[in-house]
Amino acid sequence: MSTAPTIADNFTVFGIDISKYQGNEINSLNKQTDNLTFIICKATEGITYNDPDFKTNWPAIQAKGFVRGAYHFYHCDDDPAKQVANYLGVVGQLSKTDFPPIVDFEETSIDPGIDKTTIQPNLLQFLTLLEQKTGRKPLIYTDNNTANAYLTDPAFAAYKLWIADYNATLTLPNVWKSQPWTLWQKSASYTLDNQSNDFDVFNGDEPAFTKFIQSS
Repeated sequence: MSTAPTIADNFTVFGIDISKYQGNEINSLNKQTDNLTFIICKATEGITYNDPDFKTNWPAIQAKGFVRGAYHFYHCDDDPAKQVANYLGVVGQLSKTDFPPIVDFEETSIDPGIDKTTIQPNLLQFLTLLEQKTGRKPLIYTDNNTANAYLTDPAFAAYKLWIADYNATLTLPNVWKSQPWTLWQKSASYTLDNQSNDFDVFNGDEPAFTKFIQSS
């Protein structure tokens, strides 16, 4: 049994994101009863960390009929190329039915003592390398405070946005003000067998979602 937050915005394509903190929740998910289209799971972090449940979550998401995505939690004090290598070494080749690669950039990505002048060029290097290696343009997950403080280079607007904003009215970071958002993590209240999850909506209907996956 699952309980989604009340959605009054006419969104029709929903998903959740999971990691080791949801344990074996993937075993309980059922496409016929949970009304979800996609599930995004954590794959890697920095240059050495692998989510211990990724190897179970990744094939199970596909086997259960959900569109799947894999994200990398970015660390500013780790070498961008080595972070790309960690992600690709764990995820392998993405299918055209999967989300493009996803990078999670938030406040705790800003490691203590980091030279802040290196944050944006290094992250752009990471994104460029990831696109070169996969042939697909990465998606950026972030929140307004982090983005407005650290993602100020207009180059970031070329990347589709997954925005975390738990307010009723969505606000976009400055760099993306003139761009359409792709995913909105609008609550942490999706409950499945008493396990809370982040709840995500796609900015469009099913045909638009299919087109996004196939073309990105």
